[in-house]
Amino acid sequence: MQIVELHFAAPPALNLRTLHARAEAILGESLDSPGQDEAKQAFVLFHKSHPFAVKDGTLCPQTALWRADQPVNLEALQSLFEQSWRCREAAELLAPSRHTLLVTELMAQQLPPPERLRLFHGVLQAVVEQTQPLALVCRHSQQVVRTADYLDAVGDEPVLRPGTLNVRFFNIAETDGDMLMDTRGMAELDLPDLQCHFRGLDPNGLSRVLFNTAIYLVEQGPVIESGHTIQGIEPGSKWICQQEDALIGPERTVLDLNPGPPYAAGDRGA
Repeated sequence: MQIVELHFAAPPALNLRTLHARAEAILGESLDSPGQDEAKQAFVLFHKSHPFAVKDGTLCPQTALWRADQPVNLEALQSLFEQSWRCREAAELLAPSRHTLLVTELMAQQLPPPERLRLFHGVLQAVVEQTQPLALVCRHSQQVVRTADYLDAVGDEPVLRPGTLNVRFFNIAETDGDMLMDTRGMAELDLPDLQCHFRGLDPNGLSRVLFNTAIYLVEQGPVIESGHTIQGIEPGSKWICQQEDALIGPERTVLDLNPGPPYAAGDRGA
């Protein structure tokens, strides 16, 4: 599921009534928030316009907020810093953090990915606007996002906003220039992440292929299957897709993109 930590040097000033009203205005629909109380550690907004049936009745997707009063552990976030390509000063931004507000979706797996993103970001936007955190730590996509960058993008579709999806990059040690790029944030939407194990390709061009393909899957669903092809970096090129176990954690099934010789690395390129 989608999980974003908002970090603060001082306890965040959170007005739940104002937050509720702003989230409704952004989403254009009514929300339920029983038991509003700023003194509580947890607060939940119910997306009542999207009920789904369960064995004993109906449930609604929810977006929940949890407070935590703990100093940031910068060492534990090192892997996120390394993959925060648009926020290279992530460690410096988060160093003063002593308080955290966790924003997460609950019971949303029944919804299509675009709708899950819309509901989650509707509430997240309202929270970020009101609290102005030091930065956003997007656990599902493994990256840190500047508050200003997120707010500058609220006019974009949620799938395009910073923090929704990320393309990671790794140099493979003890190889002849092998590299790996993959996406993060797709598996949390019940879609396959993408990966490509390669050599000799332009990482910027490959990043665009991965990111654009990920957006296509979010919008269209899991329509690319093993054996299908997609266009690679060059117009007219065809890269074969294959379901594989992820080469780099977390453990998950990914859609591996094979650029073919001489660019494919690993066993498949032998």
